[in-house]
Amino acid sequence: LLCLSLGYGATLASFGSFSALYFVFYEKMKHWTRQYIAGSHGEEYSARSLEATVDVPFPMVVFASASAGALASWVTSPVDMAKLRLQVQRGNLAENPGQAAPMYRGVVDCLRVTYREGGLKGLFRGAGARVLHFTPAMTITMTCYEACRSFLAESLNAR
Repeated sequence: LLCLSLGYGATLASFGSFSALYFVFYEKMKHWTRQYIAGSHGEEYSARSLEATVDVPFPMVVFASASAGALASWVTSPVDMAKLRLQVQRGNLAENPGQAAPMYRGVVDCLRVTYREGGLKGLFRGAGARVLHFTPAMTITMTCYEACRSFLAESLNAR
């Protein structure tokens, strides 16, 4: 938290939190899908055997990856907005060294100032564009990953 308040690690805070939340949401949605499929067939599985025996259909992989990407990008939008403002501020200070003191002293300060000036609406300004970027990007990435993983697993099992 100290690193964030001093302005260090803004990119790590933005992309790190996005990635962590994305994978939590994605895996949870796949787990719920497996539970639903197993339940609709009247079968009982332990959590471990459920993951190993019930495949998630491709349309549900697409849905899970898109939903997780949208949700994670929306939730982390305030931190990303702060990161972008700090980057712009750093660029402006580099171009104009004689300029007044920086407006933001770090991520936490930027979030505090933004909330004071614009409330929750200010914190989530630009969230729609972030969601529109990450939803298809994560959908393509994870569906390709899952397709390749399934292909390789089948290929290795066929030997």
